[in-house]
Amino acid sequence: MRSTGKAVDALRAADAAWLKAYNARDVERSTAFFDKQGTVLLANGPMVTGKKALAKFVASGFAMRDYKIGWRASKAGVAESGELGFTSGAYRMSFKDAAGKTVSDKGKYLMVWKKQADGVWKALFDISNSDLPRFVAGV
Repeated sequence: MRSTGKAVDALRAADAAWLKAYNARDVERSTAFFDKQGTVLLANGPMVTGKKALAKFVASGFAMRDYKIGWRASKAGVAESGELGFTSGAYRMSFKDAAGKTVSDKGKYLMVWKKQADGVWKALFDISNSDLPRFVAGV
């Protein structure tokens, strides 16, 4: 796994561009960063796979009141073959619930990227999990 070079720079740039699309609250542009077989793997929830399901998932986040998200890749690497890569780092997000209370989360993420035939990196897997303690109902 290489952690330097043009391919890694392109991967880091794709990760940063994806965040810009999210911050612009652009569902189409945000969803376009996923590979056609792209999947989001969230803690405590089902997998979200495919462009249509991913667009619905992304739009649901943008629909939350005062939704904010940010992430920053602290590590990136590309396989020797040049076909797969990863970015990983920390994220923060927040939104207001139905009562107007701010809900915040922070954690870490890992994105597995696949280089497309045209040389563009697209996310194959987007995995995140919180650093905050898990809430257990009734305990």
